Amino acid sequence: MTFDVLDETTLARLGNIDVWVSVYWDEPYNSEGSFTLEVRPTEENLSLLREGRWLVRTDAATRVPMRICHRSNENEDANLVVTGYPATWIFTKRVSASAIKNENAEAAMLALAKAAAPWPKLEVAEPKGFDTTFEQQTSGNTLFDYFKTVGAACDLGFRVVLMGKNSAKKLLFEVWRPTADPNNRFSTKWGSLREAAWAFGDGSYANVALVLGAGEGKDRAMVWAGDTEAEGAQRREMIVDARDIQPEDGETVKSDSYLKKLADRGASKLLEQLRTGSIEMTLDADGLEPGDVCFCSLPDLGYKATVRVADIIIQSQTDGTTRTARLGTPVWHKI
Repeated sequence: MTFDVLDETTLARLGNIDVWVSVYWDEPYNSEGSFTLEVRPTEENLSLLREGRWLVRTDAATRVPMRICHRSNENEDANLVVTGYPATWIFTKRVSASAIKNENAEAAMLALAKAAAPWPKLEVAEPKGFDTTFEQQTSGNTLFDYFKTVGAACDLGFRVVLMGKNSAKKLLFEVWRPTADPNNRFSTKWGSLREAAWAFGDGSYANVALVLGAGEGKDRAMVWAGDTEAEGAQRREMIVDARDIQPEDGETVKSDSYLKKLADRGASKLLEQLRTGSIEMTLDADGLEPGDVCFCSLPDLGYKATVRVADIIIQSQTDGTTRTARLGTPVWHKI
């Protein structure tokens, strides 16, 4: 594994890093990701590894550039340490006020990217035809947060990849979802799934919101949002104080248009109260990539799970290199 260093705006290759002290490289499916590279503070490394430049793994089938965002020598050996994020970092620096609700998720994400102020060499891919609809609502955020919210809700990944060669190089933003490979089966009883560390819960989960708007006491505007037909133990309620949303343009606290605004706020807040779950484990399969579907069996817990790979983490030091799959929220079933 070596790394090409590319110019911030032209993507021209400036050099290569083939010797390091340590590497942490986290490629995500639909979240932040990050990297840390520690090298000796040679004149060449200090000149080459500068803020804004891109690092690309030369051994990767899909080239996901990482942007150098910070560098320092604040460590015991005074080594040069550079850190940063995948190229989707670009979208943390682009914002929008658009409201996304009941729209095709892929189309909405691509439209936001196309409407953003240009970034050097960045283009937007053609749609692949995913038919998933984003049924909640989100608005007023960085484009990265839009993508993360919509992607998580609709099981879609997003990334910026490096395409082309020489002067034809470009950054391409795409929405993606790998198809499931039935051969990606792992279990502790086969030895292909080891060192499993898992956590999942629903203590903060809510699926119904009572949204309180303008007014006081019995005259205060109220509306229910979310899965309002849920019953019994499946119904998890929360209160949303939306007094900051006031009637306008002739509206009253009982106007349908005003109550709809309150319901939209409730739907947005429910997105922050999803079930949580994660698995970290060591797999024998080196071929897994972010977004791949894994069929995992944990017979000691009495569960099996179908889950996407949320991140592939590569860590390398003098004593060797490890490849770890961090999995997203699993769909659990009793064995």
